[in-house]
Amino acid sequence: MSQEKHLFSKLARASVRSEKLTRPRWSEAAARDEMLMWLDKNENSDPELHGLTERLLKTLPMSLAYTYPELGKLYHKLARWVGVDVNQVVLTAGSDGAIRSVFEAFIDPGDLVAHTAPTFAMYPVYTQMYGATALPLSYQAGAKGPELGVASILDCLRSKKPKLLCLPNPDSPTGTVFEPSELRAILDQALSSGVLVLIDEAYHPFYPISVVEWIDSYPNLMVARTFAKAWGIAGARVGYAVAGRDLADLIHKVRPMYEVGTIGAALAERMLDFPEAMQAAVDRLNAGKTYFLTEMERLGFSGLRSHGNFCHVAFGTAAEKVHQALKPVVLYRRDTPDGCLRGYSRFSAAPEEQFEPIVAAIQRAVS
Repeated sequence: MSQEKHLFSKLARASVRSEKLTRPRWSEAAARDEMLMWLDKNENSDPELHGLTERLLKTLPMSLAYTYPELGKLYHKLARWVGVDVNQVVLTAGSDGAIRSVFEAFIDPGDLVAHTAPTFAMYPVYTQMYGATALPLSYQAGAKGPELGVASILDCLRSKKPKLLCLPNPDSPTGTVFEPSELRAILDQALSSGVLVLIDEAYHPFYPISVVEWIDSYPNLMVARTFAKAWGIAGARVGYAVAGRDLADLIHKVRPMYEVGTIGAALAERMLDFPEAMQAAVDRLNAGKTYFLTEMERLGFSGLRSHGNFCHVAFGTAAEKVHQALKPVVLYRRDTPDGCLRGYSRFSAAPEEQFEPIVAAIQRAVS
């Protein structure tokens, strides 16, 4: 019997059978302690936005729990808010779903996919899952944080001609961005080399500059976004892809029967009526990040602001004392072990009042 099972497992794609492709199991993951602040997954911790979300959830009818999604209203409202034609938008299960849809629509086994490194974990996962070959574009540690020269990207596009370039802007975990002039140069070269470009704007508008308005100028451009970060509804799993009509139609072809769930869609549709509340939350989180980094620098620690909803701090020789002091206070990503962020700990952005007890604990630890 065990031999028969082994035979059937061989029917999976070679890329999926590979031992190099691994995914964490939720059944083995420890639950996060609800008594601590959660600043470990770049979620939106703004309490005022949470209050709005709670009020909107209470307005949702019970029928949403037992009916299938009707997504037309969200499609039209979202397209108006983004400023594109409704047929240039494809709803997805978070920006992760948008990324996967791009891979499913365009990537064949053996294709070349260029992506930054380090970057959002699902880029290397999908590259391997769909049997492509990765062309990592590696950040280097610089005096002001991670650095990746545009010249290396342009050279990759010219010499390797990958089918797809994945470029989060801002990137994660580095928090770095490419300026509009740099993105223009990249897109121009990609267009000349016949390369598709996926720009991941998951952190918009923490970083307010967007390339969405360029989709009609660049027929090779796709943009991924999410309601998880600025809008603060990560649990709803609502995202979307934006592209010119030709590419959007192809992405639409590989969508599941229902792109997002009924409750998530209804909540996102209502949230779009409150863009000022979303922007105010972004402003509070950015202000909190500034406060925290200012306090860390006052205590003698090096900080990296980032253009996303997170920041990095290097605690140096005080790291162990700081980590012990913060253990009963907050969850965060401790000490990156290697690479361009070696020695830095990452904290999600939070309002100033949430950072205050963290600052106090660190100050006690090092005084």
